[in-house]
Amino acid sequence: MTTYFVATLASYVLVEAENEDTAQERGRAALHDLYAERLGRESPIVIRRVREATPDEIEFWNWHHKMLYQESKR
Repeated sequence: MTTYFVATLASYVLVEAENEDTAQERGRAALHDLYAERLGRESPIVIRRVREATPDEIEFWNWHHKMLYQESKR
């Protein structure tokens, strides 16, 4: 599988998928969850970009989620 960068104008997620169509579906679901968590309600999701993630983006994503996990354990 490949890691894809899926983005709206304001947020992005990285998702594992076999192709761009599957990445868009998985990204839309992940972004929906992210928006609902931030806003406390549903919001329309308009995906602007789907492409393979760069190694730097993947590294930053993993580091960020590791820091969030460590913070939640405090």
